[in-house]
Amino acid sequence: MLRNMETTTTLDAKAVGRRIRDLRRKRGISQEELGSPRYSHAYISHLERGTRRPSGEALGHIAARLDVSVEQLETGRDPHLDIQLQLDVDRAIAEIHSGHLDEAAAKIEAVRKRARKEGFTEASAVAEEALALVAQRKGLWEEALAHVDAAEAILAGQPAERRTSLVTTRARCLFASNDLNHAIHILERHLVELNQHGSGDPTALLQTYSALVGPYWEAGFKDRAAAIAEEGFRLETRVQDPEHVACMHINRAQILLEQGHKGEAMRSLSRAEDLFKQIGWRDSAVKAAVAQAVAALEHGDLEEAETRAHNALAEISASPSVLDQVRILNLLARIARVREQPRLALKYLDEASELLGDSESLEQGWRFRETGLCYLDLEQPDPAVKALRAALQIYREASSPAQVATTAAYLGDALTRLGHHDEAGEVYRSGLAEIEDLTL
Repeated sequence: MLRNMETTTTLDAKAVGRRIRDLRRKRGISQEELGSPRYSHAYISHLERGTRRPSGEALGHIAARLDVSVEQLETGRDPHLDIQLQLDVDRAIAEIHSGHLDEAAAKIEAVRKRARKEGFTEASAVAEEALALVAQRKGLWEEALAHVDAAEAILAGQPAERRTSLVTTRARCLFASNDLNHAIHILERHLVELNQHGSGDPTALLQTYSALVGPYWEAGFKDRAAAIAEEGFRLETRVQDPEHVACMHINRAQILLEQGHKGEAMRSLSRAEDLFKQIGWRDSAVKAAVAQAVAALEHGDLEEAETRAHNALAEISASPSVLDQVRILNLLARIARVREQPRLALKYLDEASELLGDSESLEQGWRFRETGLCYLDLEQPDPAVKALRAALQIYREASSPAQVATTAAYLGDALTRLGHHDEAGEVYRSGLAEIEDLTL
């Protein structure tokens, strides 16, 4: 009865009538067929002209005959459209991972506008998340965070599991822009929220664990990184999403390499590459291949490392993701330096510099440090000191004590070569202090 009262007092009869008429004509049925057996063609005619307001029962009957929902007759909004818009975003995300960022962004923006217009909150949130992914791929961290803010506002009050991808995206943006402590804080807080009502959703937990490994590692908390990586590994059989399983394997491989388990690390990386290929995520498959090149380098397999890195660069060269290209160029520079080819290494680093511009990302820190080491190999301590100072500043601002300690040791060596022994001593001590802090 309440439904009838609402219908007769609040509906726009003319708008409802137009929808009934348009849908009836689209389906090729008459007014008599639409009303049969309960309502006359005259009644249907009045409804279509908007001269009578339909009752709730009449709307239910007509909706069933037209194979639509009552909501669609009342509002003109197809409830299935929400799902369709989300599927459109999923297809656009596949384009993102194929490197077609601008095309994907245009499609996602169209979905966002339609979802806003129709009032579909879930599709709106999904579109904002996808636009954050586009910005993240382009290295536009502030823009990505703005989209995350918008999505979180839409999903305010939703369970922690539903907000996990937003939390991890925010953390990755903070990590990439050197705010390691903040990234760790929001991920640890999210873990507490996931676990406070039981054992937690395995997929959401795996996402969060994977996102924590990198910040823990860069912040010098290697024991925590190893523990959280193993927590994620134990969840593999309970998670059906290949994306998150693949990400877990990549992060776990980093720990295994540090522990000297190259074979197991390479198997994890190969598993990740296969999973990414299965879902068509070419850029992520390339990242897994790059990680295998790093593993080969760490274990002295220079030819394998160089081959894998060159193959990855050829595969990713058309990608608009600057950081992906920079990581590979930095890796090739390191391989060349280890092979005692510092001038070739500097060539790769110059290419990376052109792509990075004035960025102060961790990749820029890597580039500066490799540049300094190349100049040391060339017996040019002055430019080496300049580059190593720049790297040290980036790592300090990122609160990355392990990288600070390593870079300080190299800078101390360069200052010693210049005869600046007092300053070299201070730099050495500052690096040792970072190491001591890690052990506390």
